[in-house]
Amino acid sequence: MRSAQESVHLIAATVGFISFFLLWLAVLSGLVLRNGWALTRIRHSTAHATHSTIALLGLCLGLVHGFAQLASPGGPVRLVDQFVPFLNPTDPIGIGVGTVALELMVATTLSVLVQRRLGYTRWRALHALTYVAFMLLVAHVLISGSDVGPPVVWGSVLVAWLSTVAVWITTTPWISDLRRDLGDRFTSRRHGQEIAVDVDANRCARFGFCEHEAPDVFTLRGDGRLAYKAMVSGDQTNAVLRAVEVCPARAITLNRVPTTVLTPLPVERDPDVDADTGIDRPTRAGRRPRPRPGPGSVPSASGTGVHRRDGGS
Repeated sequence: MRSAQESVHLIAATVGFISFFLLWLAVLSGLVLRNGWALTRIRHSTAHATHSTIALLGLCLGLVHGFAQLASPGGPVRLVDQFVPFLNPTDPIGIGVGTVALELMVATTLSVLVQRRLGYTRWRALHALTYVAFMLLVAHVLISGSDVGPPVVWGSVLVAWLSTVAVWITTTPWISDLRRDLGDRFTSRRHGQEIAVDVDANRCARFGFCEHEAPDVFTLRGDGRLAYKAMVSGDQTNAVLRAVEVCPARAITLNRVPTTVLTPLPVERDPDVDADTGIDRPTRAGRRPRPRPGPGSVPSASGTGVHRRDGGS
């Protein structure tokens, strides 16, 4: 028979682990949104709603996990430890980093409500604190978690941490720039060909994926408007093409600047009609002018079986 303290600890630990893995999924889905992966097949609204739902559910369970510790009789967690970090006498580091992680996640969640006032660029920089909060959350689980002794438990936590770090590092701007440089070296034959870029302002939703793929071409301003170069050189072709692929609104169109122009074929004209006035030229002797249909005339039909309106044939 479990004691009250053991029962409360079991419930709090279970809720805490579920919250951790939900927040891990929220971070990964946030990286998918940031980089525009799979948005060619999944609508942005669907991916954003999934990310928001998972994040809110994980955050709510994290709050339940924190306050559930207060219900444990004689437990090590106090009410002040839920708000002020590093004051717990028993486990100041483990509980402290958990408190900081939870407060950062709450702050980034509430920042969505003032996203327009902050501006997209500043809001995105603030939202990047989610990655810091997740790293602190991993430290909290490994330091303060009394149930992480089995290898399958701490191993799964480390796998979640390593996978997040790997995905985040490979999508940082300097790694993306390195990939672009390597790709441009293999497509040097495209250099020198200019491309005209056009963005449909009515369809553009200002998600910022184009800026992430081609920051030298697209810039999302603090007031929410998108600035972009109308003409780009050949060395930026690959980056602009990636921006077109990840744009969920399909608002970007590209056109190559023509280097050779071919005029259409000349229209064949009737030799008996003056090219300037459209009036029949004077006929030669012995040649009757060809009748031309008037504006209200109806072409005559040849052959049999054509009847007049009066019923005659």
